[in-house]
This record gives sequence, C-alpha cells and structure tokens, in this order.
Amino acid sequence: MFEDSGFSISVLIFLLVYGAYMLFYIIYSLFNIYHLIRYGIYGYGLYLIVTIFTGGTIILIAGSVFMLVDYNWSTPLMLDQTTQQFYSDNGFFEL
Repeated sequence: MFEDSGFSISVLIFLLVYGAYMLFYIIYSLFNIYHLIRYGIYGYGLYLIVTIFTGGTIILIAGSVFMLVDYNWSTPLMLDQTTQQFYSDNGFFEL
C-alpha cells in the first residue's frame, strides 16, 4: 500500500500523549479543587464532594497505570502492516 515499507512509529508516542493529557488533567483538577475549597460554602457537602472527586481520580489513574505497566512500549508500529491488517477494500474496519 505504501512505497516505504520500513516506516514505523514507536508505541511510546501514545504513552507520551497519554502522559501529557494526564498532566493537564491533574493541573485542571487542582485548579478546580482550589476554587471549590476557597470559594465554596463550607460544610460537610463541600468536603464530601472534594473527597469523592479526589478518590475517584486516584482510582481511575491507578487503574490505568496498572493496566499500562505490563505493555511493551518499545514495540514498533509498522504503518503498512497496520493498514493492511485493519483496512479492507470495502471501506470497513475488520477486527
């Protein structure tokens, strides 16, 4: 399908994109938590919401890290093999 069959992308690039997304998510979450605590109405409800949000974030991040830690991130992703494997002539993706 492509002239240069040696073109490959490291799967590590996807991990770097994921890491950048998680960094921005954590910064945005800290910004939101600060504003909730600083300008929110003090009481049991505020601290409950902040605790549930923080606990849920920690559970989701830990779960994704545990799922990604066993993957071999140095595996090259060959572009021509990937397109031949997932693309058929009728325009649909085959799984």
